[in-house]
Amino acid sequence: MRMAQREFGAMAPGYSRVVAICRWIRKHIQYQIGSSNPNTSAADVVVQRAGVCRDLAHLAIAFCRALNIPARFIASYSDFPDPPPDFHALFEAFLDERWYLFDPTELAPRNQVIRIGTGRDATDVAFATIFGTALMTRLSPLVKILEEGVEDVTVAIATS
Repeated sequence: MRMAQREFGAMAPGYSRVVAICRWIRKHIQYQIGSSNPNTSAADVVVQRAGVCRDLAHLAIAFCRALNIPARFIASYSDFPDPPPDFHALFEAFLDERWYLFDPTELAPRNQVIRIGTGRDATDVAFATIFGTALMTRLSPLVKILEEGVEDVTVAIATS
């Protein structure tokens, strides 16, 4: 909370404050695959200065909540080219009576992600729950658009 107040507390509340949070994360936290695990906290990410999309989203949510901005975790699938198509974590902030989508990694165009689930954090909308040892050999989701809206696309996702 002290860090959020120090970095962003003097800024005017609203959309530009959340954009500043995302920019701070991109400037100070390296996107590094393999740098964290499911137990990594937002505080760990700040100390280590590295994380994956889930970690960056959690950090942004923590900053927002410390500034009294309601925020929630978004699990999605993105067909962005680099890195290759994969599951991707983003977050939403509640501003001016509506939810706005943010990607603190800046890796996936927000209008090209397919929402899988929404929750308080990654635990609420885990991409997968695995018991025991598992080795993913391929990712091949079948994405079918069910209904298109102005902001979001409703989809069904099945993996093969």
